[in-house]
Formats: sequence, structure tokens, C-alpha cells
Amino acid sequence: MNIISWFEIPASNFNRAVKFYRNTLEVEIELHNFNGIAHGVFKIPGEPANRITGAIIDCPEKRSDNVGPVLFFSAGTEMVEVLNRIVAEGGKILLNKTLIRDIISKDKAIIPKTLIDHNVGYYAYFLDSEGNKMGLFSNS
Repeated sequence: MNIISWFEIPASNFNRAVKFYRNTLEVEIELHNFNGIAHGVFKIPGEPANRITGAIIDCPEKRSDNVGPVLFFSAGTEMVEVLNRIVAEGGKILLNKTLIRDIISKDKAIIPKTLIDHNVGYYAYFLDSEGNKMGLFSNS
């Protein structure tokens, strides 16, 4: 598995950003709603096993130092241990380990196989020692 698993590009105007990337890169972008956040996922033809992909995410918050593209690092099978090491090294947990869910409607969600490796997945956000917002991904 690659050390980087996923990326996110925040967009204050989600529809405009999806149109921009579709037209400039001439790529297919699938629309999803993961954990209540709109995602425009870049589709990679053929989906090779070692590919890295990501999404445009709806991020209406005012731009700040910790809002920018987010790289998701592989946490292997022990995300909690990695989160503990982040804190021990001076980082800060922004969002603890969270199951990825596909929100179908207000009252219905499914647990999808992820677009990273087609298994159930978890993610977390943290600030590194320099204040950069980063993410972790794990299957367990």
C-alpha cells in the first residue's frame, strides 16, 4: 500500500470546483455524500490496485491556515496507535477515528467499500507539528 492513500481539495463553491476540474483535467468526477459532506471523487480509469485518488470536498468555511489540500497517510491496521504517537510528538487530533459512511438521505446511510481499496474504511484528521492539517486512513 502507498504511504499516501487519498487527497482532498477543499472548495468554498463545490459546484464551481467540480466543473473546473472536470473541464480542465477532462476527468470523470462522481458525486457522493460521505458523512454529510459533499465529495466529488476523481475517477481513475481501470482503477489499478496501487493508484492514489481523492476528491473535491464542500468546505464552505472561511479559508484559514488549516484549510487546504489534505493528504491522507496510511495508518496500517493500528490507527489508534498512530493517533497516540501524533499527540506524543506534539500534534493535535482534530477528528478521532471515524467510520466512513455514505449518506443516502437524512435518515439512511450505508457503510460503503472505500474508493481507496474497496474495503470498509476509517479516517481521522490531525494537525502536524507545524500546524498542517493532515489525515489518516485505515481499514480497521
